[in-house]
Amino acid sequence: FVMSGQTGLKMKKLAKACAVVALVGVVTGCAKQGAFEHLSSDRKASEFNAELGASYLAAGELENAELKIERALQQDPSNALALNTNGKLRAALDQPQEADRSFQRSIRLDTKRAEYRNNYGIFLCDQGRTAEAIAQFVAAAENKFYRTPEFALDNAGVCALGARQFVEADTYLRSAIRMNPQFPPSLLHMAELKLKSGDAELADAYYSRFLSLGRQSPRSLATGIEVKRAVGDGSAADNYAQQLITNFPRSSQARTFLASS
Repeated sequence: FVMSGQTGLKMKKLAKACAVVALVGVVTGCAKQGAFEHLSSDRKASEFNAELGASYLAAGELENAELKIERALQQDPSNALALNTNGKLRAALDQPQEADRSFQRSIRLDTKRAEYRNNYGIFLCDQGRTAEAIAQFVAAAENKFYRTPEFALDNAGVCALGARQFVEADTYLRSAIRMNPQFPPSLLHMAELKLKSGDAELADAYYSRFLSLGRQSPRSLATGIEVKRAVGDGSAADNYAQQLITNFPRSSQARTFLASS
């Protein structure tokens, strides 16, 4: 087909317009890709800084932890790990309101991470908010993605024990032991519970099970002293006291023992 001159001119104009649209589309696409790459880069940097902050916090280096966590949140305000770690940091710095906000936001952003609820529960328990803390521990334990629910159940038991809710403590600690019969912390905490509730023989039985699986610590040695005294085994109590003073002389348990001796 042969086109008229006017038609050809119109087609040339249309072709130019299409070329401009195509060029704009390319530029827009490149801009979007660049923005995405920048966002992705920020998120990766945020994850790296959040992990560093968590490591510093675990090592007790609060200043370095704060720098890295703040940087991570600047790079990605929705970084759940950074927020949860910030909650733990603010709790350590005695800033409970900010800690509470960070913990709650981290849980909303990542519902699959049961550890975040567990950490929030520890904070709530330390604040004396026992019922709220136990609710978080139970929710963590019921999370199907959580591979170690006995940790959360044990924490629920310890929190209830600290509030002298002995029946509740027994329930959660037994649940933790059913989940993992070889979990030393729950065996030790059950020994403490039975000692406080007046059942020295059962406390001794749980303590023996703990000794077959766990390592001694200032807390376990202090418990051992009380358990052995309660069952009338002075020799074993003296042995644990000597271990406490020799191996952990700077512990609060050693200082308390020496002060009461």
